[in-house]
Amino acid sequence: MSKLIMSMSGVRGIVGESLTPEIVQNIALAFGTYVGKGPIILGGDTRPSYDMIHSTVVGALLSVGIDIIDIGQVPTPTVQQMIKFYKAKGGIVITASHNPIIWNGIKLMSGLGSFLNEEEHRDFMEVYDKQLFNLKSWDNIGSITKDTQAITKHVDIILDTIDVDSIKNKKLKVLVDVNNGTGALANPELLSRLGVEFDILNSDPKQPFAHNPEPVKDNLVELQKAMKQGNYDIGFAQDADADRLVIIDEQGRFIGEDYSLAYCIDYLLRFESGKNKKVVVNLSTSRVIEDISSLHNAETIYTKIGESNVTEGLRENQATVGGEGNGGVIYPRVGWGRDSLVGIVVALKHLAESNCPVSEVVSTYPSYIMSREKISVDNRDDINQFLSKIELLFEGNKLDRQDGVKVIFDDSWVHVRPSNTEPIIRIFVEAPNQEIVDGLLTKIATIK
Repeated sequence: MSKLIMSMSGVRGIVGESLTPEIVQNIALAFGTYVGKGPIILGGDTRPSYDMIHSTVVGALLSVGIDIIDIGQVPTPTVQQMIKFYKAKGGIVITASHNPIIWNGIKLMSGLGSFLNEEEHRDFMEVYDKQLFNLKSWDNIGSITKDTQAITKHVDIILDTIDVDSIKNKKLKVLVDVNNGTGALANPELLSRLGVEFDILNSDPKQPFAHNPEPVKDNLVELQKAMKQGNYDIGFAQDADADRLVIIDEQGRFIGEDYSLAYCIDYLLRFESGKNKKVVVNLSTSRVIEDISSLHNAETIYTKIGESNVTEGLRENQATVGGEGNGGVIYPRVGWGRDSLVGIVVALKHLAESNCPVSEVVSTYPSYIMSREKISVDNRDDINQFLSKIELLFEGNKLDRQDGVKVIFDDSWVHVRPSNTEPIIRIFVEAPNQEIVDGLLTKIATIK
């Protein structure tokens, strides 16, 4: 039996194993009780298990008196935008994001249009763990309203916020792999209104995913091949719920998740007006972001892992832009969550206004190699002992203890932290070359 994964963003599991109708019902009952009177925005991605989970969530929310605005199968950032649009009390997204098709889950959003923060999540979990469900009588149950135009509203918000004339004037040719996910529902409208010539791979949301939905190099072979054959200016790939975005350059090369984020941040820092520019990313994001920020006289602020932590950091510091190294762009002028549609617009503006191919721009960025490893542990004491040994091993170097231990060197870093969802320790190492990466990993391997 697979394990149910619960985190600040919600819950994920394998449908019919760890993710059961009872679990889904109790999550929705707890969230509805926690929120109180709605409305709550409800949406989800294109997985075959959507209808089963959707009907369970609807029944549970209605039974605790929540009014639902059901926007159907849409990108996760569309749900976040509709929370703001309707001044809703929160949102639920039925998705397992980048996990394979046998998985599904529920993401929970606050009334700010972002994931629950630590305090909010703690309050929600108290309701869930103690099953303090506030069931209503027949005359106080909730209602359902449907909105089939949520994606159009989302695109309107983006285009009302970001000037796209430079894109329309450039006549770019774009290729996107949406993998039969919610990008298939949003990209045609966005790209048509941007005036670009475009083609979409795996564009049927009623079909299963064409490949593993995580947008990493090994899963994007078809896209990279098509880019080389089609004379495109730029390529994009999204995950199933279209919050993450990665870029393929005009030569068909996957530039990487961190460098996709860097390409967008580089543009926003270059062309955003005003002083005191700030960038917020999590501790495991590539140093290339800090390098680019420094070039634009912007401060880089690091947070604990998790989108909610990055969002909190953006708010607290009134930052220009933020994100996570998995290709998640957060642009506060538009919204408080990772949004691949915003990322597409920003990347196209960068391409149009720089008058340089993507490959040429990215070649100017410092090059780093990152390794991600993990170690299984039996209990919390093992984790604490390992972290203490890391501190001792790298004694005398700069340390950041926000989230595990990050050891910072002049041109490299090591980040060791416990997973929030599994009994493992995650180890991230980044350096300018493989030799330094291997040396740091070898040193860590001496810990007994």
